[in-house]
Amino acid sequence: MEINFNLSDLNELDNRYKTNLINSIGGLKSANLIGTLNNEGITNLSIVSSVVHIGADPALMGFILRPTSVPRHTYNNIISNKYFTINQVHKNITGKAHFTSARFNENESEFKALELSEEYISAFKAPFVKSSKVKIGLKFHSEHLLANGCRLIIGSVVQLKIAKNALKDNGSIRLDVIDTVGISGLDKYYTAAFFKELPYAKKEEIKKHLSKKHKERPDNIVFNEETKSYDAALRTYNTNVGAPSIKHNDISNWKKTGSNNVNHHLKTKYEQIKLEYEKVMELYEWNQKIYASKFNFEPIVGAIYHLYINKKNVPFLSKIEPHEWKQNYQASFKLNVERIFEKINLNEFRNTGLTLNKLL
Repeated sequence: MEINFNLSDLNELDNRYKTNLINSIGGLKSANLIGTLNNEGITNLSIVSSVVHIGADPALMGFILRPTSVPRHTYNNIISNKYFTINQVHKNITGKAHFTSARFNENESEFKALELSEEYISAFKAPFVKSSKVKIGLKFHSEHLLANGCRLIIGSVVQLKIAKNALKDNGSIRLDVIDTVGISGLDKYYTAAFFKELPYAKKEEIKKHLSKKHKERPDNIVFNEETKSYDAALRTYNTNVGAPSIKHNDISNWKKTGSNNVNHHLKTKYEQIKLEYEKVMELYEWNQKIYASKFNFEPIVGAIYHLYINKKNVPFLSKIEPHEWKQNYQASFKLNVERIFEKINLNEFRNTGLTLNKLL
């Protein structure tokens, strides 16, 4: 059964119902976060479902931005700063990504409000979402005003960072490996599952594709795929439509229970390994950033240090606490005996009753 809507029907629909319907009929769309920076150094993050590939050489990508009849911080930052990032959304950050669409003031950072860490790559002039598995840095190329007041924003790809386990040898990306999600409408999210890979489309391949697996042969015809012959007479059982059905022992429940147990056990182990891997990678990336930052003192084991980014987007390490001055604070760390900077939560340290001065 199908429901048909003509133009008159659509015009008579409730506005919210019509919006949900039209937003959903395009199917799944990619979920991405647009990262920008304003002239005051305040970061901005906005979820979009309209990122599109414009071209590969030169590498261009674009997205649709809604009418600027109301303040659009993302648009203002791109036009002012000329740089922006596209960060693919994965399963673990879907909720945080969704709520970036809430109305924030210009002086509020969605990164900080939703506890998403910023990442700066090679002094690129816009923030990336650190936990995203596919990060794209773009320089503003052009904008195109559409008839409905929306704008197509196009950027040139100048920076890429992709999770190694998702990148195939031929350059394509396995989205299911990194738990990429897609959007339907305004608020429904789906995980990406790999279905099938087909060859490059050529006319000479069509006949071969359509002839696969005796597509036009009825189900009740006994045909041997290996010998390419009809061999009903050679079977040790009746194959005609009126023959008694062949019944097997029903072990489906045993299989289902065993499969569920195995899946649960292995999935739990996988999630543990995945979580541990992500923690190690986060620790590695923070330490890479710290050791590449500017500081003119020798850090002491057990002491607390704070990482900042100056107005030139250059990271530097300091003993001065964030509340003692106005700097672009990133995170705090404690140096262990292996000279690894371990990330800490300042509030948790204060709640223990110990002062940072005593720890220092």
